[in-house]
Amino acid sequence: MGDIEKALGSAVRDLSDQNYAQSLAFFRFWFDVGRTYHQTPPEYQIFDVIWDNRVGSSFRPIGRDIINSAAHLFLRFASDMELDHILAANSSGLQNRLCTRSLQEFFNSNLETVWDKEHSTGNCAPYSYFADANLIAHWANLGQVEETAIRNHILQSLLTHSKLYDHQADALIILFKIAGATFDAYVDPSVVNRCFELLKNHYDHSPVGKVLVQVRTPHPMVVGYGLRRISGSSRVTGEWLGGPPSPACVREVQTG
Repeated sequence: MGDIEKALGSAVRDLSDQNYAQSLAFFRFWFDVGRTYHQTPPEYQIFDVIWDNRVGSSFRPIGRDIINSAAHLFLRFASDMELDHILAANSSGLQNRLCTRSLQEFFNSNLETVWDKEHSTGNCAPYSYFADANLIAHWANLGQVEETAIRNHILQSLLTHSKLYDHQADALIILFKIAGATFDAYVDPSVVNRCFELLKNHYDHSPVGKVLVQVRTPHPMVVGYGLRRISGSSRVTGEWLGGPPSPACVREVQTG
């Protein structure tokens, strides 16, 4: 069974726009073989295989682009499994369970990394932390994340310490780059403003190039990490930050 699980994991880990259909068919076939000839509970197998391979073989955010270009494929893969004629019976609620687990690990990894840095162990956040941030942002756009989590917990969890750590700044960039309009629609403006105040000049010490994100704020300023604020609206707008907000938004957001 171990070899089949490795094969299933590779189908998830190596997802791309070019191989998506083949990867889903490959997963379906070998899952069916494993279900037919082995005793491992299939519902346990599907969740764990997908979860354990969510980072992706090509996603290495440290020193590179922290936006995972394949994250949307992971969500699509899980969604298609819930609808597939072979996989559906063992994939009920799969996206919801994956989203809940990503949130749990996102909060835990944040605190663990802060603890390591404050106690001089020098450990950086794991790749999975940035993968979870990417996935949470996409799930937020799709309305998969609970409103309470978006409104009160996700951004705020990155602002509770005496300073902004690098991994927290990276997470903010990911969240606003992918789902800025969604967070803007739910989160108190003072929290959004605080995020960008903390990001101001945060990456001046780092030689690593980062993704350009443009955000409208009340005052013109240049922010480190390739993040540029330009004068205009006092609210973050979807034209620059991840497109339209979640369909479950509680109020309209000005975009573009």
